[in-house]
Amino acid sequence: MWHLIHSKEMQIYDKRLLILFSALAFLVILIRTAWISDDAAITLRTVLNFTNGFGPTFNIDERVQAYTHPLWFFVLSLGALIFGNVFYSAFFASIVTSAAAFVLLIKKFSRNAIVAFILVAAVILSKAFIDFSTSGLENPLSHLLLLIAVIHASSTIEERRDGLAFFFMACSGIYLNRPDLLVLVFPAAAFLALSSLSRPKKLLFSISLAALPVVAWTAFSLFYYGFPFPNTAYAKLGTGIDFNEKVYQGLAYITHSIGRDPVTVFIIAAGIILGLIGSILSKLMSAGVILYLLYVISIGGDFMEGRFLTAPFFLALIVVAREAPNGLGSLAILAAVLVLGSSTVYSNILSGPAYSNTDIGSNGIADERGFYYQRFGLLAAEENTFLVEEWTVSRRDVEIVCGGLGFGSIAAGPGAHFIDNCALADPLLARLPAEKSPHWRVGHFYRQIPTNYKESIEHDKNLLVDRKTRLFWDSIRLVTRGELFDKDRIAEIVRLNLGLVSKPDWEMYRTADIPRSTTIPMVSQSDVGAARSEGTAWNAPGNVVFDDYVEIELSETIDVKSIDISVDNNDVYELAGLQNDKWISLAKIGPVEADGLALHRITLQEPIMNIKRIRVSASSGDGMYSIGHLLLNIK
Repeated sequence: MWHLIHSKEMQIYDKRLLILFSALAFLVILIRTAWISDDAAITLRTVLNFTNGFGPTFNIDERVQAYTHPLWFFVLSLGALIFGNVFYSAFFASIVTSAAAFVLLIKKFSRNAIVAFILVAAVILSKAFIDFSTSGLENPLSHLLLLIAVIHASSTIEERRDGLAFFFMACSGIYLNRPDLLVLVFPAAAFLALSSLSRPKKLLFSISLAALPVVAWTAFSLFYYGFPFPNTAYAKLGTGIDFNEKVYQGLAYITHSIGRDPVTVFIIAAGIILGLIGSILSKLMSAGVILYLLYVISIGGDFMEGRFLTAPFFLALIVVAREAPNGLGSLAILAAVLVLGSSTVYSNILSGPAYSNTDIGSNGIADERGFYYQRFGLLAAEENTFLVEEWTVSRRDVEIVCGGLGFGSIAAGPGAHFIDNCALADPLLARLPAEKSPHWRVGHFYRQIPTNYKESIEHDKNLLVDRKTRLFWDSIRLVTRGELFDKDRIAEIVRLNLGLVSKPDWEMYRTADIPRSTTIPMVSQSDVGAARSEGTAWNAPGNVVFDDYVEIELSETIDVKSIDISVDNNDVYELAGLQNDKWISLAKIGPVEADGLALHRITLQEPIMNIKRIRVSASSGDGMYSIGHLLLNIK
């Protein structure tokens, strides 16, 4: 190995071979592990609407930016037009962009053979990096843009070459790909700006040139969508959850990765330490990684394990390559990567189409690739999974859903309107607080649906009961549904963004029990009379899906002794019986560890007499409630 260092010619030759073989190995791993996440499918539905003439919207009847990454969105849209398939566009764009970032990383920063092996081993053994080098999300393009920014920052700071404009253009791309990643390059950007004050014309030109696409996009977003930032930002940052709770969850996100993906955490830590004692640029990059980790912790992390750690990992890995000590120091880092990486060899390298991990821990964090790979993995999915039927409006209906929003909305076609009660794709719910719950899950901030909201969407008319909410939605409806150039709409955009429109009662949506409808949902006993098997999908045909509660009209008045019922597993339900025009509490059902429907057999202490109707109410849960069957044993 040492001859690579002592012979310049051999070093160049072997470095090329190393790049070639490591790139081929990386490509094989990417293809074997390639998958599409449900969050990415939310963007892909918008791509389908955009490329089929419905506009860059999630629901075709309202203009909402349900994606965080406009640059990645346009890359996927261009790919969809070229390939004629939105899923294969996502696979191709992810794999090619990730491979480009990998090759450029090795080429630019493998200053000797040991460092090259550190880079290759760390990338291949980082579970987070492998998982989100595909997935359909924006991570691959973020990695490439970060790398380009570092290269031009280095040319400006260390090589005294003129890379200022290119650096700020890369920062502009980072913002348009995912705005919060600017935190990573902020220290370097601030340093370069201050260092260039002696060249004000050059600095002004560079910043102005980089600002043009950002200003152009923001202006378009403000005009078209009515807001300068993605709907997802309003949904996730305006939850009303206490800061301390989010910090606790954010720390759990970091510690979760220590056990599940130690290579990623080790490289981040090593990069911070080496950077703080290294060159000026490495210090700036380490400061950016620290700031970004503090940001991730402050927002509670994410429910996808490792997703928010790939960018700081990649930046820290560059620092490690730049600052790793020669000789034994580099060998120690390589040994640590190999030893720690032994825990991810199976998931990253050896796993095949059978790879699966559907467990969701008590912290709400999940292995998203493990959760979706068997259904939506490039090499594992069933035939025709990624074939999209003609994207035309064949039916018009309204559904309320959070989990599975992406793939479910694509399967339903463009005509279906989805009320996302996690608020990522809904302009009203994104501006209401999350329902208060001690068991909230990061990334799934459930909103209470305003009374008659579903009916309002169905009839395209504001039928909301609460006056403040009705007036607030009037303003949002004008902005997201009104004629683009209507002067009243333009004025309302200004009022909304300046906070001049009165908002609904915040505490009411946090703590009160808000009925979803003023209409009583009613089914007959025969509708729920056929016993269902445990594990049946919660929304399988034959199940009764409801919003807040459903009432079952019995065929005759009976005395109830015991109840056999199946309901969606992860919610809390209360059962009551109507006795002489008065509701009598029968039982309360809590969530259980199961998939789909869970069976419950309840024996009452004393028979409840003269019951003519049963009410099943959802008192808390994920907003997706259903009952499979209800069988009553009489006295």
